[in-house]
Amino acid sequence: MPLLLRLIAILLSLPLSANEVGLESTSPSRFGAKFTEDSGKVAAEFNGDKGVFAFFRFSDKGEWSAEALVTMPTGKSATLTGKVAGKAYNASGKIEGTGKPEWISLGTFNALADTPAFLQLEAKERKGSVTLHGYRFTCAANASAKATAAPLLHLKTAYTESPEISVGDRGGVGAATIQKAGGRLLIPVVVEKPGVKKLSVRFTANKGSTATLAAHVVDNLKLDALKKTAKVAVRLEGTGKPALSKEIALTFPAAGTYLVALEPREANGSVTLNGLLLNGATNPEIWALPNGNAQSVHFGYPVPKGETAHWAYAESKSLPGPPTTYNCVLGFGHGYFGYQRKTAGTEAKDRVFIYSLWDNGYVKNDAKKVSAEELRDLVVTTVAKGRDVVASAFDHEGSGGHSHLDYSWKDNTTYSFLLGVKADGDAAIFSAWVKLAETGQWRFLTSFRRPKTAAKLDGLYSFVEDWSGSYGQVERKCLYSNLWIRNAAGKWIALKEAKTSATSELGRKDYAHTVEGNSVALITGGYSSIDGKRGVMLAVPAGKEPVVELDKLPTK
Repeated sequence: MPLLLRLIAILLSLPLSANEVGLESTSPSRFGAKFTEDSGKVAAEFNGDKGVFAFFRFSDKGEWSAEALVTMPTGKSATLTGKVAGKAYNASGKIEGTGKPEWISLGTFNALADTPAFLQLEAKERKGSVTLHGYRFTCAANASAKATAAPLLHLKTAYTESPEISVGDRGGVGAATIQKAGGRLLIPVVVEKPGVKKLSVRFTANKGSTATLAAHVVDNLKLDALKKTAKVAVRLEGTGKPALSKEIALTFPAAGTYLVALEPREANGSVTLNGLLLNGATNPEIWALPNGNAQSVHFGYPVPKGETAHWAYAESKSLPGPPTTYNCVLGFGHGYFGYQRKTAGTEAKDRVFIYSLWDNGYVKNDAKKVSAEELRDLVVTTVAKGRDVVASAFDHEGSGGHSHLDYSWKDNTTYSFLLGVKADGDAAIFSAWVKLAETGQWRFLTSFRRPKTAAKLDGLYSFVEDWSGSYGQVERKCLYSNLWIRNAAGKWIALKEAKTSATSELGRKDYAHTVEGNSVALITGGYSSIDGKRGVMLAVPAGKEPVVELDKLPTK
């Protein structure tokens, strides 16, 4: 090893000074950092724009400054942004990579003595990897004041199963308030190093308020009720100030994702939980799941070689599930088409069919209001829309044309979906219809025109998405069957293969792709023991050729 690199390694392995803190209390945020260890020293490498959050205590009240020790490759750059103690950073946070560790100023903030403060760190405008080694805090009034790490399992992604417990502040560190006995709180955690973990409950309650909790570890939410799991009692007695319970020990037998279950067995008055403090363990060893979303799971349907699809047809059935679920049935290279459960209800306002098409390039909505010549080859326009269909432009997650029809579609009921495309000069017009099971009639949604686009349907896919992160503990399942394309010669051709894929939600593998009866199925969420696999090719069960009178489809 070159001398310079050996010196850097030695420096990084040395104990931090009184105001310097390592990553003991650091957890990854969604699509954020991954921990590595070298010579006993933990570092976190950012693999996306998101990064980490951490908790610290400060010995003195007053103004403090914060810095982060980071390394970036030479010639690479990024900007560190985020919050500390509830305030956005007031320093530039600019990193210009040199290949060596360097301190980057995050600015100043006000801290309370002995009260855990939350630090959020993100890497924006990142070009190259960012490696985080530690933090440095300095008190303006007392140079010898000390900052210490407070390893904590936050409640940001905790779930409640009953009205006795309310969960809030999902955008910060989370809090759960117990009003009376009953129900339970579920805290998703990811264990990197298994074994016994010693925890104390952080809580706040008025003097005289009390609660007794039963705590245990859940490794499979579906099977938990069938298991006779030993539970540890936790007594909380209010003092009117933030407090810690006595230490309890929970066992995590293997690395993986778990739920820590807290069940209020007795409650007198209101008690608010603020997290679980780790004693003798660090957040790189065990951390609270940073995001509550279940995996987004997908099928890709290869179009047979040599064929060009002008029409695509599929049938789909959604099983009962949680709100904020989108089942895409016919996605393609330029858009997607499916149905969504917005809330828990079954009325038209609670459920919707959605069809969207992306612009030929990203264009903000305010720019679309100007009839500029340079936009004509970029922006999707609405050619026609059906009765009660709402169509508008969008510019989040890309930009394009969106349309939806509020409709009280039913669970366990099969609906048919149809996409068609035709040329319009050097543009293409993509149209969508849904066949309602209740009437047996086709309902027209929208025709969108996309400039500078070939008239074909390629890259066909389906997916199931949890778009809120509030119901990841409930399983979602959707079935897809009778998948066909129709070529330019008017021949229907069956799609016979479905390739599996899924997003990379940190800590989660509770998803599956299966073949069930005459369908292929996407399953996600629920914290069960299933372990989904990406890149597997499934055989789509044979179906019946669609019977659709294309020339008689409604156009309004």
